[in-house]
Amino acid sequence: MNRTRSAMLAAALSVVLVAIGLVLAPAAHAGPTHYVTVSDGTQIAINIRMPDDFIEGRSYPTIFEMSGYDGGSSDGDTPFDVGGEGSRGLTKIFNEEYVTIHASVRGTGCSSGEFDLFSWRSALDGREVIEWITTQPWSDGSVGLYGHSYGGITGFMIAATQPKGLEAASLSGLIDDLYRGIVYPGGVSNYGFPLLWTGGIRNVYDIGGGSYDGIVENQDQQCARNTASHSRTILNDPIVQGLSDTDNTWYQVRSLINYAERIQVPIHIAGAHQDEQTGPRGPYHLFEAVRDVPKRLLMSNGDHGTQTSDPFQADRKAWMDHWLRGVNGGFGRSRPQAAESEQPTSVRVFFEMGRDAQDDYGPNGTKDATTFPLEDTDWTNVYLREGNALSYDAPAGAETGDQYFSGSPRQSWSYQAGPTAGSQVSTAEGPDEVEYRSQPFVQNTALAGPITATLFSSSTAVDTEFFVQLIDEAPDGSRSYLQRGMLKASHREYMPTLSDKLDDGTIYRPHRPHTNPTNITPNEVYEYLIEVFPVSHVLREGHRLVVKIHTPPAVDSYYAYVPKRPIGINTIYHDSDRPSRLMLPIVPLNGVQLGPERDCGSQDSVRCIPG
Repeated sequence: MNRTRSAMLAAALSVVLVAIGLVLAPAAHAGPTHYVTVSDGTQIAINIRMPDDFIEGRSYPTIFEMSGYDGGSSDGDTPFDVGGEGSRGLTKIFNEEYVTIHASVRGTGCSSGEFDLFSWRSALDGREVIEWITTQPWSDGSVGLYGHSYGGITGFMIAATQPKGLEAASLSGLIDDLYRGIVYPGGVSNYGFPLLWTGGIRNVYDIGGGSYDGIVENQDQQCARNTASHSRTILNDPIVQGLSDTDNTWYQVRSLINYAERIQVPIHIAGAHQDEQTGPRGPYHLFEAVRDVPKRLLMSNGDHGTQTSDPFQADRKAWMDHWLRGVNGGFGRSRPQAAESEQPTSVRVFFEMGRDAQDDYGPNGTKDATTFPLEDTDWTNVYLREGNALSYDAPAGAETGDQYFSGSPRQSWSYQAGPTAGSQVSTAEGPDEVEYRSQPFVQNTALAGPITATLFSSSTAVDTEFFVQLIDEAPDGSRSYLQRGMLKASHREYMPTLSDKLDDGTIYRPHRPHTNPTNITPNEVYEYLIEVFPVSHVLREGHRLVVKIHTPPAVDSYYAYVPKRPIGINTIYHDSDRPSRLMLPIVPLNGVQLGPERDCGSQDSVRCIPG
């Protein structure tokens, strides 16, 4: 019944769009150029662009992207020409030397079939399209997967199907685990961007960029018929599944982390620490999970769009040229030319990405490494201490704990409204938080990698939620908000055998089952291990590190945490028996050429409140 109703609505929409299209002149390049029929009869709409100087009879490598946005109708514009640039920006990057192809996921745009978000069936469609590409007369038989966000997530799953002809991938804006990485980080309900994207943004880009361009702009009757065939199974709808507070099979079969070991081609992954959409966790976790192939990681401050900015795109283009065109980018060799133990890995850290005094955009320093976490990391504990201090010295005896009121979502801020909107209220000290400050750093000190917070705490409530915020305080009092982590107390259980550990067994990324929440006993002290998402940042000489602990805010950038906990009074303990602390990934700056310190707010997407 649900599939029938969905198909009827799609048919009605297609009729309306066709009617509108009868009075509009078709655009030159809107809509699909081809349809590929896959093994179950579904038609996948694709849009093919030849290189700028295409020569008939010559063969070329191909860059392929697949998503549920404009996809196979991609013409370089956003839906209804509203702001920004469409995904055909891919053509501008690669079209001097490559054929570039976009495809629409089944059940979206001008492709036929049933839509199922991040499904394995859609990934298999991508594999079949890639194998179709390799048989075309203009193809040299080599294909590279490229994608960001929706296209990146889809591309990762396609790569996991191991298509014949796939030589390399460059992917960004990735979510490693739908439950842990974005919808319920630490078990805390995030109904912000996930709900906004699922219920609004995705549909606008699908209909406005995919179906509209095909039916209205191009007056493509096949697109109209395929759009009328669209269907969905209501129980597979992400909004329905998102109502579950615990992890389940629906999340896991759509989570990239469970497919990472299937990747068999060189892969380039990019991530940004303030990514307001797909989040700051996924790229680093996935980079670690992919094994025995050449791989490269770019990490930087920045938002969702930073990963497609010029400094990133230059590196991503070089990666594709290296593996598809044989242009040596210094990334090593792939099997069978290199033994498994010789598979090259590399990490590049961009510090202080942003604009300088001349308004030039780029990093203010770059550090290269071979692994993540970085191989030269000095894992350093800093302890919460009496007098709201943060110290390298562990407590040696008794200290009085610190109390705060839990339940206020006051510390909110909106990505859309800007970093200072409401800051007088949201950043002021109050009884609903505790804060700890270090002494000024005597030299530039860099953090690059994952962080954990170990808190010993009690609550007067049967459940509570922790939000741990890391802040850089400048000598003038201005504060840059670097990263955060969170945990719902009833989801505190973690599985050591599945958690990511250092060589000495120390856990730096706890894995939680999130299947059997258990309330706490009021006023009993528990030890909580909280994952704080990765960061790369230089604490400049004279700056202080500040740690705030409070309830998750109502609004956190593009996220919105729904309160599902009782109010209470929480106590943070920090004595010799209960040493609350953070483990920081301090890395040396040897060989890193840092530019002059940047002004408050000039680092890309790093929220800064002036002093």
